[in-house]
Amino acid sequence: MGAALERKRSERAICPAAQRCDRQELFRPQGTRLVGKYDSVVAFGQKRALVVWTRLILPNGNSVVIENLPATDVAGYAGLEDEVDFHTWQLLKGVALATLIGVGTQLSIGNDESDLVKALRESTQQTTNRAGQRLVERELDVQPTITVRPGWPLRVIVSKDLVLKPYQDVEAVAKGR
Repeated sequence: MGAALERKRSERAICPAAQRCDRQELFRPQGTRLVGKYDSVVAFGQKRALVVWTRLILPNGNSVVIENLPATDVAGYAGLEDEVDFHTWQLLKGVALATLIGVGTQLSIGNDESDLVKALRESTQQTTNRAGQRLVERELDVQPTITVRPGWPLRVIVSKDLVLKPYQDVEAVAKGR
């Protein structure tokens, strides 16, 4: 999952969850898919993708709407954090280019100069300085790319009652007939 745009997210459950404490009735078996969405607005320095789950798709094909339940990491912190690319090299390249442009204009004109040459030099320096600042600002505006790899451990915070039927596998039901 890259957090460049608001997109849908899908995960597959690798362990079952029981409906009751005695674990007699299964409501989310292994292989259940979680479908959700995440916020594409990522601030500079942000390390977590904010994800909410909207639906469960059970292995038997049944679907359960769960309406925006938040995702957390296994420690319970909001959002998911895995790999983050802050585009540091891109920023450093912009800073280096702005510096080289500024140094180049300083060195391009000698010390023995008329008023016209001095005015041209100062104007060129100011213009290149502004251009360099814009380059750096543009690089600072690049949002970090947050990637959460498939299978990344996570939790779903259930903050409201969910009424779920006990899970029945399609094959098991067919064999029982």
